[in-house]
Amino acid sequence: MPNLPLGAVIAIDFDKWDVDEEIALIQEAGIRRVQIYRNVARGRPAADIRARLDGAGLVADSMHGYIELEILDGPAFDLSAETAAARDAALEIARRETAFAHGLGCRDIIVHPVGPGDTEADTFREGALASSAERLARIAEETDARFLVENMPPPMFGSDGRLLRRIVDAVRSPHLGLAYDAGHANVVGRPVDTIRDMGPQLWGVHLHDNDGSDDDHLLPGMGTVPFEAVARALARVNFGGTFMLEIYRETAEVRRDLTPARLAFIDRLRRLASGLER
Repeated sequence: MPNLPLGAVIAIDFDKWDVDEEIALIQEAGIRRVQIYRNVARGRPAADIRARLDGAGLVADSMHGYIELEILDGPAFDLSAETAAARDAALEIARRETAFAHGLGCRDIIVHPVGPGDTEADTFREGALASSAERLARIAEETDARFLVENMPPPMFGSDGRLLRRIVDAVRSPHLGLAYDAGHANVVGRPVDTIRDMGPQLWGVHLHDNDGSDDDHLLPGMGTVPFEAVARALARVNFGGTFMLEIYRETAEVRRDLTPARLAFIDRLRRLASGLER
């Protein structure tokens, strides 16, 4: 079994977070691998971000691809949209994201299967996403990248890991897999089962906690996600990626809550997921 590395998502160019403070916190936690999520509207080049990481001794492990958010200016991004034109536009954004990822020095890109809104009852979306998935795989093959489709929280389409697995299995590409989000799966009520549902197609994780109702992005152990069971489930599906924390809280709050005991708990989870503890 692999000794999974610990990583953390870092948000770049958002008003809520100071990058210097975020980097300092990550360094204090002994983390070297980061997943980049940047505010696309700010237009910062990948080379600038990579230079910042190099100077801090950090490595871009992966990238969170563009997300359409109601609170930010930006184009629509909906891989399961009803119209071919809307899906084409999302796929073109995905293609551009591969170039940005390579500029950071990584090739794995997390993508959402849907845009914002109440979409889980839309019957057209499974077929639409299946169509996009085939093209995503081709784009990734052409650009030497990998796309990882993330499970969503309700009421968004894409919360069912079994559905996502069916779509990815049908494509059968080494360039298309799945990303497990613990918080999203907890809101659905399937934090462990979703890992089993995704199985060997699970290539990336977003690990954070909540109370089962809101997507709060808390540190593990601060909510109701059964993280020891989650970690053991990751080991059972032979997960071999980075044990990636995705905490979107105020930096001062995270520093307060990231106590030595919390770090030790997270490391135990990492070792469980690696198959190094029972």
